[in-house]
Amino acid sequence: MRVWLILLSLCLAGPALAEGQERFALVMGANLGEPGDEPLRFAEEDAGKMAQILSRFASVREENLLLLQGRSADRVEQAFRSLTSRIKAARDAQKETLLFVYYSGHADVTAMHLGRSRFEFDRLTELVAGAGATLKVLVVDACRSGELTRVKGARPAQPFKIVSTARLKSAGNAIITSSAVGEDAQESDRLGGGVFSHHFMTGLRGAADRSGDRKVSLSEAYRYAYDETLRTTSRARFLQHPTYAFKMKGREDLVLTRLGSDSSVGRVRLDGSGTWLFMNQANPLSGVMEITTDKRAEVIVNPGRYLLRLRTPRAVYEGRVAVEAGATQPVRVSQLRPIPYGQTIRKGYRGDASVALGLTTSTVYMGALTDGVGPNIGASVGVRADFRPLSLEVRLRGTIADSKNMDLNLSQRMLGGDVTVLKLFDPGYVSPGFGLRLGADWVEQEFSTRGKSPARTSIIGRAAPVLRVEVPISAKISGSLSAFVDGVLLRSDEDSKLAAVPGAEIGLTVVFQ
Repeated sequence: MRVWLILLSLCLAGPALAEGQERFALVMGANLGEPGDEPLRFAEEDAGKMAQILSRFASVREENLLLLQGRSADRVEQAFRSLTSRIKAARDAQKETLLFVYYSGHADVTAMHLGRSRFEFDRLTELVAGAGATLKVLVVDACRSGELTRVKGARPAQPFKIVSTARLKSAGNAIITSSAVGEDAQESDRLGGGVFSHHFMTGLRGAADRSGDRKVSLSEAYRYAYDETLRTTSRARFLQHPTYAFKMKGREDLVLTRLGSDSSVGRVRLDGSGTWLFMNQANPLSGVMEITTDKRAEVIVNPGRYLLRLRTPRAVYEGRVAVEAGATQPVRVSQLRPIPYGQTIRKGYRGDASVALGLTTSTVYMGALTDGVGPNIGASVGVRADFRPLSLEVRLRGTIADSKNMDLNLSQRMLGGDVTVLKLFDPGYVSPGFGLRLGADWVEQEFSTRGKSPARTSIIGRAAPVLRVEVPISAKISGSLSAFVDGVLLRSDEDSKLAAVPGAEIGLTVVFQ
């Protein structure tokens, strides 16, 4: 079971980020736990990301930050001894001190699993309390469950319980957990880390800065991570509810990160409400950064080229942006290309929807059904449903044809219906595909001649392979060009024969849901 426990002990005196404050951090990650623990994918990577955020945006100097990845319990003890001596020196210099401790890895109710060694939580809290810092932040990310859509077969364990306010021994303490009692905290391959961890750290990089002052406080980061964790896991097998307990009075909110001083990074100013996905084009396997905005936000990213995707309740948009170090790149919805609704379903971009429904119409051109009777020209109208694997069309189709010679005028009318199953591919702007169509038609032929010739009617069945190319016109409208060859079984009084009737269609699809 993957469980988050964030214990934040906050001092009462002084401003949230006072002059003369010295910050220290111990950041730990362990992918391997005890025998029987499922190896984790993102614990050490999450620790590395947290260390970067603390050093670049949380005023933790390099010499005051210790990063342990895949290390034993003995190494943790040594790290605490080193930080404790540094903290004492800062306190002797009359500085306010902050200690931030983070762990991501396996754990059970009583201890962290550091490879084949264990580190008891009682010992961890004892060392944090005994380090002598005036302000203490402890983050424990204990993982036992799998990625967002499945549990990785880890053995069951009793979940951590939220520490009650009564156990907060002094005013100024706060506890935040990434999940409620009995819930698993979840990881996502798509996000490349723990769900809560991803959103908490994204919030620290600016997504949680609702005030626009380029500072992210503890409460801002928590509120943002809570909302985003709940939204992300609403599409999973079970929900995850971050929780908190605070015991503070007489103190400003703690500022965790300041985002205005590092010129080696770039900024993207997002103008538009919805959920934004950032995908690094130079490293597509690094996962995505997911940000939800209410009208606008500004977020810190590394320089590079990014594919951006914005998901709103009504549409999905896509575009590219180049971010330069020290510069702010504005991005507006008007700069992005709307993705057709059908594509958003087929590509899985809309996790809250599984089908796009619409109306389809086309102009039909077919070859001669029988010798000398044709071409057949007509139209079709129907309904369209796009699912992630396939698209389905159900239509009515009608055509007319005429044939004339010196002795006979023939008029032919066909009316029928068909079902088409399509497999469309969406590599870019144009969507090619192929499919199979099955249908039947009622055929009536009327003759105008010098003698008497009664009208003839029949019902024919047809089957056709279909090639299709679709081009978006807007988010709700797409144009299409289709080619097909109807295989038609023709019956007469003398014999029956199979005719191959080629044809083409130009159509429009209008999505209404």
